[in-house]
Amino acid sequence: MKLPLASVCTPGRIAAIALLTLLSCSSSAKSKNDIVVMQNGDRFTGEIKGLQRGELLFKSDYMIDSVHLDWKRVKELESKDTYIVTFQNGDRVTGRIARVPGGAAGEEFQVLAHDGTVRVKSPEVIAIQQREASFWDQLTGSVNYGLSFSSDNSSINSSLGATVAYYTAKNSVYLGTTSQFDSQSKTTNTNRFTFDARYGHQLTEKWLAGGIAALLKSNQQDLDLRSSFGGVAGRRLVQTDRTSLLLLGGAVYSHERYFPQAGSAPASNAEALIGLTFSTFRFKTVDINSQTLVFPSLSDPGRVRLGLQSNLEIELVRNFYWDFQLYENFDSRPPVVAPKNDTGVTTSLGWKF
Repeated sequence: MKLPLASVCTPGRIAAIALLTLLSCSSSAKSKNDIVVMQNGDRFTGEIKGLQRGELLFKSDYMIDSVHLDWKRVKELESKDTYIVTFQNGDRVTGRIARVPGGAAGEEFQVLAHDGTVRVKSPEVIAIQQREASFWDQLTGSVNYGLSFSSDNSSINSSLGATVAYYTAKNSVYLGTTSQFDSQSKTTNTNRFTFDARYGHQLTEKWLAGGIAALLKSNQQDLDLRSSFGGVAGRRLVQTDRTSLLLLGGAVYSHERYFPQAGSAPASNAEALIGLTFSTFRFKTVDINSQTLVFPSLSDPGRVRLGLQSNLEIELVRNFYWDFQLYENFDSRPPVVAPKNDTGVTTSLGWKF
């Protein structure tokens, strides 16, 4: 499995596949008679697009664009469509939704699922996502590109990234890739390529299990290709409408191939995995996402790898954003004579859906 995967996962092909996937997405037909009533009596009829970060997205035929409604000020809503609803405790339920004033013990929000009706207080609802009829329409993702040039030394830096994600009530799939190219006069060109795949299945409100796969190519560390595959378990430590913190633990198998040098040969490595993923949303336009993974070696005691990636995204206009990324790949004891660190920053413009 590793050899075919490594042979086809070139930066150009991965980026092309991701872009084609993004462009293939189209909106499916939805009912346009959803009802939303605000506390001041304003009444809207149209389509509920979703709920995120405390804002309900709503679109009527007479609106040029979706409006953002304060979730705390929504008095009633009703829809005949199916949605994936995420609660503050981490649980997700699929069904038709309704918000009614009052209710037993203040339980105002209802999800009419196939196995019964779930009732909760409205503040416990942190996300609502449309359940599309088509697999392709259920995808979310982004694509970004950055380019810089300096005439002093004819330096060119190019970066391309793309992500695609798929969510259901119990399962999630994420694919992400980045490709960087650096060229400078009188020096050797360098490039860096990453590919990450993650699968998660929700076991309980707080616990999930899944698998990961990753590829890394880095000229900075003389690394021709590192392929990693493993299983993980996670526990949600924090889950609100604006902030998420997830603790991860597991084990992975890595196969490494470095650029040729005397005495070098492909090597395999069994590793433990300890990690944290963090995301938060601030000031209505700022997203911060960070992931830190630590890999203590089991087959080579004393060797430790660390992978860090942090992104700051600032929304410029609807669905378009500016991205600042910081990454670090550290290896305390490479199996060949090679640099221990691969650190860098990129800036780019992106589009998400």
